Amino acid sequence: MSNTLLQSWRRLPENTRGYFVAAATTVVAAAFGILLRPYLDRSVFILFAAPIALTAWYGGRGPALAATFFGLTAADLIFLRQRSFYLPSEPSDVVAIGVYLVVALTIVHLSTLLRLSRAEAQDHAKALQDQAMELELQTTELEQQTHEAQILSEELEEAHEELKLRTNAQLSEAQALARLGSWEWDIVNDSITWSDEMYRLYALDPSSEPIDYQRYQSLLHPDDRDVSGEAVKHSLDTGQPFSFDHRIIRADGVERIFHARGRVVRGDDGKPLRMYGTGQDVTETRRAAAALQRAAEYAARQATAEAAAQHLNRVFAQAPVVIAVLAGAEHRFELVNEKGYETIGRSLLGRTVAEALPELAAQGFVKLLNTVFEKNEPFVGNEIFARLTEGEGGYFNFVFQPLSSDTGVYAVLVVATDVSDLVRARLAAEEAQREAQAASRAKSDFLARMSHELRTPLAAIIGYGELLSDGITGPINDEQKRQLRRIRASANHLLSIIDEILTLARMEAGKEKVELREVDISELMDSVASMAEPLASAKGLSFRMEIEPADLSMKTDPVKLRQVLLNLLSNAVKYTDAGEISVRSEAEDGVVNFLVTDTGVGVSEEHLEKIFEPFWQVEHTT
Repeated sequence: MSNTLLQSWRRLPENTRGYFVAAATTVVAAAFGILLRPYLDRSVFILFAAPIALTAWYGGRGPALAATFFGLTAADLIFLRQRSFYLPSEPSDVVAIGVYLVVALTIVHLSTLLRLSRAEAQDHAKALQDQAMELELQTTELEQQTHEAQILSEELEEAHEELKLRTNAQLSEAQALARLGSWEWDIVNDSITWSDEMYRLYALDPSSEPIDYQRYQSLLHPDDRDVSGEAVKHSLDTGQPFSFDHRIIRADGVERIFHARGRVVRGDDGKPLRMYGTGQDVTETRRAAAALQRAAEYAARQATAEAAAQHLNRVFAQAPVVIAVLAGAEHRFELVNEKGYETIGRSLLGRTVAEALPELAAQGFVKLLNTVFEKNEPFVGNEIFARLTEGEGGYFNFVFQPLSSDTGVYAVLVVATDVSDLVRARLAAEEAQREAQAASRAKSDFLARMSHELRTPLAAIIGYGELLSDGITGPINDEQKRQLRRIRASANHLLSIIDEILTLARMEAGKEKVELREVDISELMDSVASMAEPLASAKGLSFRMEIEPADLSMKTDPVKLRQVLLNLLSNAVKYTDAGEISVRSEAEDGVVNFLVTDTGVGVSEEHLEKIFEPFWQVEHTT
């Protein structure tokens, strides 16, 4: 029953409940007044101050004024026997009533203000609690997104490494099959990087002395060095790729014939930066072609066709390439070696090229033979695609050599070397390299996009935290300020990590720009010291800075130089437990050197070449 009455009471309007409280408390005060009437006299009004204050706090201004009226009426009708409320007969009655009204109205006003302040404080507390909950939800969501991004990044890195290993293995296998090595020349630093197959072709140990341009030139045949130098110089001057044959002297003293290809890469200023290329051992192919050429020339000089035929038959039997003699302007097959029959697989002798090989005629080879026959000029073509049968076709190195006498050209000697396996291996290697580069670009693009997406909620968290700390949304206590400072510090730390990821992604994608301008080294070092010295002091380390000379200046990108120095100094502080951290600048021969020293654990010599690799640490567990 008590629960039913309580629910009915709560369903009443707030003003109605206030007026009821005013009446009830006045009746209670009047009852106490009747019991204490012999002792109170005109001070009976003090009993009704409590109902007024209680009603004002509980019901507001209206019920409180009603309680004031009820109390005045009760005091006059019950306790003041001369009924002074209506006809005050004594000055003391007027004073008592006046004081009562002043005190009552003051209590009503103050209680109403307190009630309004309480309601406003409750609203502010609720709003602050809602904002704190929203901030906590955003922080949790951001942590989840960061965790997911880290997992995705790790998976992508593992996939990239796996693809890189598989690509390198395929590339090495393809190069070994094609006897084709690849190289890269860093022109600025004069450093040449060879693939493993390149070292094998030159009979050199990969761990031998470094390869530079001078060392490469020393491996060439003395008679071919000028030709090689002119080809490379022409490519550097014009930017055009080069392709030529030359001889080398291997480390074991064996002479081989190489076919070199290369192209140059220029910087934004137009100056050559790097050169890429390949070197292929074509000794057997070139020597076979030369032998056939000599055989053809010898046969042409023979007195009788029989002697020429016998000599050519011996050459044909030993040749690992397709050899044919096409007689007359109609290009009729007069001689074909066994390799030719094996490759083409059909009857040829006595038939023209157009009759026996309509596939070649459709590809324009007959027109090419006509040109060679009519102009008496040889044709040499490398890696030309030809469909000799109804199959898929292949890649061949062709030599069309006109055979002439005193009366003019009477036949064309055709030498075709099947290089399909070599070409397909090279194309596969180039495709594998493109896939590896695409995977690397995909990783960098992913990091850049993911890091950019993380900045937006971080900026919102930092902004809301600053609004709360500044008290714009309402007053907060010291403990809340301390917690907000922690949130803001963590968000700023995460933002700095994301900025570093963005910078790394831009560098790997080749989009990071350097803005050079004249920089006062003293000012730059002061700004670095202002950030590094507190870090050292926090660990009890002394900090020292030296600038020689004092008016030193240089042309550089101040933002990136400042970041480099701060990275070195923060790392020095991190791995130094006691002693001193120092940074010093000095000028020497037009170059400014910056030296950061510490008394920490240091880095051993075997790790010095690895410390600038991304994400590498001496102690991987730290």
